[in-house]
Amino acid sequence: MAEKKYSGYGYHGGGRKATGIKRVSICISGQPEQIEKLKQQAAAENMTVSAYIFQQANIEKNDNK
Repeated sequence: MAEKKYSGYGYHGGGRKATGIKRVSICISGQPEQIEKLKQQAAAENMTVSAYIFQQANIEKNDNK
């Protein structure tokens, strides 16, 4: 039996390597105008939208509350 050769997307052992940093993503929905305003407000603070949302919610990294 010939050994299977993997190539391209999904080959055995492929994908991103573990970095030790755990992240989870969420999706929010809103009107296009609301999302644009959110992006503008985050940019005005020189922050990513994620960082801006966490700041506004008063949630810090590793906050165990």
